[in-house]
Amino acid sequence: MAAFTLDDYKAWARITDAVDDVAIQQAMDAVSNHFDLILRPVIWSDPPQPPPADVIQAGFLYVNRLLARRNSPDGVVGVSDLGTATIQPYDSDIKRLLGPWLATVLA
Repeated sequence: MAAFTLDDYKAWARITDAVDDVAIQQAMDAVSNHFDLILRPVIWSDPPQPPPADVIQAGFLYVNRLLARRNSPDGVVGVSDLGTATIQPYDSDIKRLLGPWLATVLA
């Protein structure tokens, strides 16, 4: 899924430097591979259609989530003077945005 580029994500996340470009690209590749597996192929039809805004927003959020996990591999992150916070194993916003576009699985 080539739904968005490194520059698209950096503009969305308001990142102006190139310090984390490699990590961002790795996260984008992981999200792209995951989306290729779980989303309905009709989105990526021939000729290619641009992905819906919901899918792009979910992609940005998912990349952001993966980047945040770099600093919290055990799922716990420090929150200044407030102590620690647990990062949930899923993001309901991402799930809600992708819901209409998920491939149907028949068992």
